[in-house]
Amino acid sequence: MLHCQKIFSFFVVFSILLATVCSAEEEIEDLIDIYESNGKIIAVIEGKKSVSFNLQPNENVLWSDSKGHLAALLTKQHFFVISTSTGTWQILQLNSSASNNRVAVLSPYIALLVTSGDRVHGFDAISNRFIEARLPLKDELLFAKAEKYVAVVATSSKAFGLAAGTMYFSEIPFGVRETVETIKITSSKATIHTSHRLLSFEAKGSRWSEHRL
Repeated sequence: MLHCQKIFSFFVVFSILLATVCSAEEEIEDLIDIYESNGKIIAVIEGKKSVSFNLQPNENVLWSDSKGHLAALLTKQHFFVISTSTGTWQILQLNSSASNNRVAVLSPYIALLVTSGDRVHGFDAISNRFIEARLPLKDELLFAKAEKYVAVVATSSKAFGLAAGTMYFSEIPFGVRETVETIKITSSKATIHTSHRLLSFEAKGSRWSEHRL
């Protein structure tokens, strides 16, 4: 009898752990839809709340996307982001004279905008505010990507990591003659393999760690 109870308890615990893992890896539903009509941008949050604003005359949408808890769009003049928790459009004024080579990416929790040779902007659905970091002058942009809880930007001399819920970009410089070999990013971790080191950035710690090769 005791043996059967132990087996039953084992399967109960196993089932709970399996359900937890499956839930953690489950895709996050897109909760915001955005539309453009007659110079107006409309966001519908969870099929219920509608939030709109008018673009400026001759202001055209260059890029837009919605994933999970965020939606964002880019024009020459502005970067707009809305989250399910705020329910209002957050607007970042941009330097329209430096509109070339902009890269915008979106994940379920993080919106990222990179202006090559200038700066990187981040917005996440937890802190609900814009933060920024300056990029090294004359650097080449190598990589910019956001997954569920982390975003990474790499230039020819430095890497920037952003974790959801934090208020700053974590930076790590590359050494002299150190080159980037590969970059891998998952839902909560980014790994950069260089010619000298293995660099890791995790959402939980919000900082870079390094291992010499």
